[in-house]
Amino acid sequence: MDYKLSEVHQKLKELSDKMGSDYFVLPVFLNFFETAAYDFIGEKLKIVEKTQEITDDIRPLMTTEDLVVTENINQPDSGYVSGLPSNYLRTVAYDIIYPGGERCRRADLLRQSHYLLSRNNPNKRPTKEYPIILQEGSIFRIDTGGVKPESLRLTYCKKPTFATTGQLTQRIINLPDDSIEKVLKITVTGLFNKTGDQRTQSNYQLQESYRKVFK
Repeated sequence: MDYKLSEVHQKLKELSDKMGSDYFVLPVFLNFFETAAYDFIGEKLKIVEKTQEITDDIRPLMTTEDLVVTENINQPDSGYVSGLPSNYLRTVAYDIIYPGGERCRRADLLRQSHYLLSRNNPNKRPTKEYPIILQEGSIFRIDTGGVKPESLRLTYCKKPTFATTGQLTQRIINLPDDSIEKVLKITVTGLFNKTGDQRTQSNYQLQESYRKVFK
């Protein structure tokens, strides 16, 4: 199975016993599938945050980029800034790179209140070795104590890409096969809940029907 949009939609009908029916039309299915996919990815990212290990379920979404760093022209005394990639979803790891490939010893990504406290505390002010970073909207604010960094090396989870209603022969999402099956299961559960299907009363029945389809 190639997990094309048309194939996965067909599997949904098999799982929900709606073969030959327009009960779950394609746009509704896609909406629920995309919501389920983001929930699934979010849960996997929690595991990554705790273990610092990337799971195979979302490995295709992980990427590392050296982001351009520029002076903060709006607030010259507040260090440097770097824009988030357009496909950015969530930060996994980060590092400050200086000319010649030198790295900081440890960079701290802080919340707004902690960021201000660190900048104003003479004993905790940022330095080249221990810079501080604030993620604010679509930018990173970087304070290295006045030393200009070359780049912000960011490892992050990208937004997934989905097939649209006009792309029935495209893979439904850029995730591994096993992950798509797991997301589809979450989708079916969500659709059952939405329609008040009695099968939501028995998770065992749903698991059994799922195994039969994907055996």
